[in-house]
Amino acid sequence: MKKFFIYFTLLIIFISAIFMIAYQKDLYVWQNPQQSMWIANGQLFDGTSEKAVKNPGILVENGKISCIGGACKIPKSAIHIDATGKGIIPGLIDLHGHILSAKAEGNRQGIPAMFWDQLRFLPSVRQELIAAGITSYRTLGDVMPAIFKLKEELSEQNIAGPRLFIAGPIFTIKDGHPSQNKRISSWVLENMTVQSDDPVYVKQQIAALAKKGIDGVKVVYQSHTDEQGVVVMPRISNETLQAITSEARKHGLWVAVHTGTPEETEEAIAAGITTIEHGIRHGNLIETTTMQKIVENNIVYVPTLGREPQGHLNIAALNHAGITFGVGTDSPVEMKNGNSYRKELSRMVNAGLPDVKALIAATKNGSEALGKSDELGTIEVGKFADILLVDGQPWQDITELKNIEMVILSGRIALDKLTAVSVIAQ
Repeated sequence: MKKFFIYFTLLIIFISAIFMIAYQKDLYVWQNPQQSMWIANGQLFDGTSEKAVKNPGILVENGKISCIGGACKIPKSAIHIDATGKGIIPGLIDLHGHILSAKAEGNRQGIPAMFWDQLRFLPSVRQELIAAGITSYRTLGDVMPAIFKLKEELSEQNIAGPRLFIAGPIFTIKDGHPSQNKRISSWVLENMTVQSDDPVYVKQQIAALAKKGIDGVKVVYQSHTDEQGVVVMPRISNETLQAITSEARKHGLWVAVHTGTPEETEEAIAAGITTIEHGIRHGNLIETTTMQKIVENNIVYVPTLGREPQGHLNIAALNHAGITFGVGTDSPVEMKNGNSYRKELSRMVNAGLPDVKALIAATKNGSEALGKSDELGTIEVGKFADILLVDGQPWQDITELKNIEMVILSGRIALDKLTAVSVIAQ
């Protein structure tokens, strides 16, 4: 019996090793270092306006854009990237995702934990995000503590992937969204939500999470009542929402709020939120007064049309009112070939948002929602060198984002389909 157990254990280890190698043994790590580079030629859409210009030349040093134009002094060590015939745009930003989805970090050690390290870091998803041109990703509700570990690994560049901004757990109420979802295990829900309607308790939780490294807070402020008027999905009180937003502001955190009805959206706006997630849902049409409040409070509207198809009914009116749009897929792992993000942008355009404004929503506006407009979102001196080279002009036709040929993230070539003809060492 003892020998059988030993042989069985060895077999499991052997199978585990093969599985890990087959899955992706290196967990998708960076292949290229940060480099000095000079990007010449092509058409530059820097995201600061709705116009593209002939690229005057972009110098990248130490992960940032150090100079733009003919007066730049190009170091001998810089590689030269010829963007002739290409569009040059800022890296894309996904404002609403769940990168770990409903996966949880187990309590077991040894081989199971080793398996989980492979799965929880989702190398294929990180690689797909980069291939889609997504250089910054905001994830709004994930299992702890795995999400903190993933952010740490990405920040320290131990593994490759987009820059990560995290909310940690979702603030909701018992039997509210998503805690009412019986398809998700209770253990997972316990570790990816804070379920409380106690203003004092939620403040304590936000303060503790801020110390751990969250970038913002995700709140569900949507209830549901059946045809008989019975509340079948409750939500936190307005008092608790006010407590959350005030504590978040105290720690310099953004607040992303999942709303439903026009009334809930207006109450969320009054509480001082940063972004509206999903928007006015279930076919409700947004009122002019609500749109005015969104504009007056500089709130970014993230419609997630892939999750809320009827949300398209409001896009044209929102655009006419001057609403600042952001782009979010609400997609955990369905990023194969960048389809989720590109489809979301196409939905927004088809609903009435001009292509150029959709591209600005995906870049400049995304950085504003993150509170990082001084670092991200546009191609300007002093900002991180998050740059895409595209075979096309997506500011005129957003579907041309399918033709991304180079992704540069913080001065590192993360994806390169042009090496043979475009990157020339000086």
